[in-house]
Amino acid sequence: MNRLTADERRRANELRRMGTTARAPRALAVEDFDRSIPASWMRNARVGTLITLALAALLAFLQVAQTVSVHGAGSLLDWLLPRL
Repeated sequence: MNRLTADERRRANELRRMGTTARAPRALAVEDFDRSIPASWMRNARVGTLITLALAALLAFLQVAQTVSVHGAGSLLDWLLPRL
């Protein structure tokens, strides 16, 4: 048995029909994505990535420099060779 009134059934059918025709696409195209991001944000993201990579390289260099200064270059080679 259908417990909806005629008016409720009519509204439900209208909503169902509107939902199938006026639905927004679920996928986002790359072209739409590029236009939705301001150029300043993309530039800031690039600068942030470069700063992060520079800091990572600096920390790696400092770690190697500390290992060399404490143990000498020979022990660094002994440590590095088994890992290659």
